[in-house]
Amino acid sequence: MRPLECEATAPRLFTRAQALALLKIGETTLWLLQRTGKLKPIRIGSRVLFPATEIERLAIHGATLTKAEKETAAKRNAKVTDRRARTREAPSPRASTG
Repeated sequence: MRPLECEATAPRLFTRAQALALLKIGETTLWLLQRTGKLKPIRIGSRVLFPATEIERLAIHGATLTKAEKETAAKRNAKVTDRRARTREAPSPRASTG
């Protein structure tokens, strides 16, 4: 198989910026779609990418976010943020030297 054929059959992945532009939505909406599971990203290392099939599905069929879904996603984020803040504030254990 030639290299060009491999590239043509490989799945197309979009960055967050590309997904925002293609779907014509804001960052908050993209975040909510991810948190509610309506848009499933692929993580490669620290990168968050979106398959072309997911972008196309949302572009064609759309996705609605109910008020309850938005609130649930926000609460889940608040718990994670709170947990992270508590671990930073926790004093580190020190060995006694005496």
